[in-house]
Amino acid sequence: MNAAWFKKALPHFIAIGIFLLVSVIFCKPALNSDLTLQQSDITQFKGMSHQLLEREKEKGASALWMTNMFSGMPSYQVTYPVPSWGPITYIHNFFTLFLPNPINFFFLMCISMYFLLLVLKTRPWTAIIGALAFAFCSYTPIALTAGHETKMFTLAYVPATLAAMVLIFDKKYLWGFTLTALFTALQLGMNHQQINYYFFIIAVIMSVAYLVTWIKQKQLVHAGKSFGLLLIAAIIGIGVNSLNLWVNADYTKSSKRGGMLVMDKKDSKNDVITKDSRTSGLQKDYAFQWSYGKMESFSLMFPGITGYGSYYAVSSDGEQHIFPKLTNKSNVYKQLTEKLNVPDDQAENFTLGTSQNIYWGDQPFTNGPVYLGAIICFLGILGLFVLDNKHKWWLLTGTVLGILMAMGKNLPGFNYFLFDHLPLYNKFRVPTMTLVVPQILVPVLAALTLDHIVTYQQENATWKKLKLGVIATLAIFIIIGGFYFTSDFSAENKARTRAINEMLQSKAPQEQLQEKYNAINNDPAMQQLRDNKFYEEQVLNNRIDDTNAKGLLTALRKDRAALLGKDILSSLVFVLIAAAFIALYIKKKIKTAVLIAGVTLAAFIDLFSFDTNYLNVKSFAAKTEVEDNPFPLSKADNQILQDKDPNYRVFDMSKSDPFQQSQTSYYHKSIGGYSPAKLGIYDDLITYQLSGTPNPAVLNMLNAKYIIQPGQKQGEEMAIPNPGALGNCWLVKGVTYVDNAVAEMKALNNFDPRDTAVIDKMYQSKIGNFAAPDSTSYIKQTAFDNDEVKYESNTTAQQLAVFSEVYYKDWNAYIDGKKVDVIKANYVLRALVVPAGKHNIEFKLEPNAYITGVKLYKIFNFLLLALLAFTIIWSAKKYFGNKRASANE
Repeated sequence: MNAAWFKKALPHFIAIGIFLLVSVIFCKPALNSDLTLQQSDITQFKGMSHQLLEREKEKGASALWMTNMFSGMPSYQVTYPVPSWGPITYIHNFFTLFLPNPINFFFLMCISMYFLLLVLKTRPWTAIIGALAFAFCSYTPIALTAGHETKMFTLAYVPATLAAMVLIFDKKYLWGFTLTALFTALQLGMNHQQINYYFFIIAVIMSVAYLVTWIKQKQLVHAGKSFGLLLIAAIIGIGVNSLNLWVNADYTKSSKRGGMLVMDKKDSKNDVITKDSRTSGLQKDYAFQWSYGKMESFSLMFPGITGYGSYYAVSSDGEQHIFPKLTNKSNVYKQLTEKLNVPDDQAENFTLGTSQNIYWGDQPFTNGPVYLGAIICFLGILGLFVLDNKHKWWLLTGTVLGILMAMGKNLPGFNYFLFDHLPLYNKFRVPTMTLVVPQILVPVLAALTLDHIVTYQQENATWKKLKLGVIATLAIFIIIGGFYFTSDFSAENKARTRAINEMLQSKAPQEQLQEKYNAINNDPAMQQLRDNKFYEEQVLNNRIDDTNAKGLLTALRKDRAALLGKDILSSLVFVLIAAAFIALYIKKKIKTAVLIAGVTLAAFIDLFSFDTNYLNVKSFAAKTEVEDNPFPLSKADNQILQDKDPNYRVFDMSKSDPFQQSQTSYYHKSIGGYSPAKLGIYDDLITYQLSGTPNPAVLNMLNAKYIIQPGQKQGEEMAIPNPGALGNCWLVKGVTYVDNAVAEMKALNNFDPRDTAVIDKMYQSKIGNFAAPDSTSYIKQTAFDNDEVKYESNTTAQQLAVFSEVYYKDWNAYIDGKKVDVIKANYVLRALVVPAGKHNIEFKLEPNAYITGVKLYKIFNFLLLALLAFTIIWSAKKYFGNKRASANE
């Protein structure tokens, strides 16, 4: 019996061993405890979370409000306190074998997809190719080097959750129910709701496909039972994460994702605007910035279709890695040395810098394309002809939908409709992320196809289907070949180029040239595309004449074409290898093991070799550099930190965008920061008052005591004291009441926050009458903590106090222990009516959603543990009971 069990389990042990081996080989530097993967978003996270973590060390608990970004915001999007017990972390660590980062991601993704393919009844050996294809799709290393860890862990659990659903559909009710609850809990626990949203789309498509079959087979009782169990399991999985989900769902209403202020509806023609002049979610222009181009979608099979992207890393020893990289064999280099007579060393440096311009797709920028692998795509196409209807159509539907949604603004009729009508979809941005859907489904299709070929060996029928698949694949190569020979490989607004030429030919004085250039930039029809930017860099900054600048641009386009040509040839070779193996197998020239091993190995080599462009030894750096000192202290930082009063804010203008970096937040309470889910009112303030040339009055009311200005060199920034900063709180002389949010924002353009508060009329009845403060009246801050702030006031009459703290609905105010109304003033700040006399004022953060979430969290974690225990014990009893019964026969 043991021998039979071992023989049955051996293929699974081998598969797990393969997954572990390839994950370790690919991420070998991770085994060195002195090295860590360089991840830009993780570095940003360190700046975001530093103050919270330091406070946790000091107080023994984390905080619900963070003070170091955007003048203060809820910490839910960064970190927040959770009960110390709960099974999810331990189970997750078990599934990842406690492997170091990033080995754990690749291994978990392999195991998860392998489980799904086994549930879909593929044999273990054919499931391996699908597991490897899912894990080693190029999006995985690209996302990991960017630091998108929560996204990739969430994605890793999607196949396992789908597998658990299929177990229910296949009438394995108990384990299906238990595992659906477990993997739903794990998947949601990884905390990337956009990936969870795409999972839900896949799950609905798959469920509809099964439902259609059940209706045809008149299995309506089974359908009802399956969906009922799914619903209960989902509730348990959601309940386990209720603390996170409940709090974030509540916060989303107040965040940027809940809506953005529109001052002029002409600027938001594509958006649905509510009666209070807000979008119902994100603005389309913002949400659809990262949209895949129509031809760019072919990157799934031809990664260089629009020039890859631009990935840059520096190893611990200072060695640079750039992909794609132009060398001295490139057309750009030859143009410089042969046509412009540029010295070799200068030509090499210029050519290297030009590498970042190889990408010419529709996204603002990207690290790299989503490449599924030529063989995987070929098997997927072949599956459309080889497979029966059970899984083929829902896999195809999901794949096509994912590709169409990724096109975003480049397919506006379809995607704008979804954005306006699909529930919750307008809370998300970056449509290109929907390409995780084909990353999940195409490997499933490929593995099912290979398994079908192995299982059904009717030579004539399979041979005919193979030929149809090859013809379909050939048609794609013909399309790409036609594109290769007819495309000009340009990303240029030719009208803008002509306008720039006319501007230069006018030979006007420098001041007039600048005015004309500003007019061009402000003209919506003169959008600066990638090639325009390159051309203008040459003619305006490098003083290269028009002819030679265009010559360099032509050379760059030739290099783009050459890279695509290499990719077409590479994909063709890999497809021919796979087709040859399959043809030889159908003709009974090779055995099953040779077919599976040959196709799997070729597919993996294809993906592995491409992935190393984005994750390799140069992607790692010393932990002491990356983790211990992510943001070295600058001269300005040291200067500011000499101030013994910690309760002020800093506005850093030395960075390219103070609202897209967290370095300042590492050391200071910053007016800027880094978060795509900041408070909506604060995002509005950034858009209309702080971006570009900031409004000094707004900086003053936010208590910007120091403004960091750029210095001559990096690290030599200067901290300039701001004498106009109003401090933590003050008493105002009067109020300007306004009708709505638009009027409130406009009123900030010209007001003195020291004397006047701008307040919506809805609060007028709560404020009533108050006197201007006299010289003896005061209000001051007496204690400050993240979730609790204390003040003392002493006035001769009722006053209106304004606090330089950001308004949020969960902040409650108490005067001498009695709860009072908090008023929103100056669009983003808190204000209170303070009675005459001496009083103690206290603000407390008391989020009801968090309090309720903690209770639900404990209940559902207990339920999940009980369910797991029951299922394991019941199954063990059944197994050993059957074993004893067999022994007695």
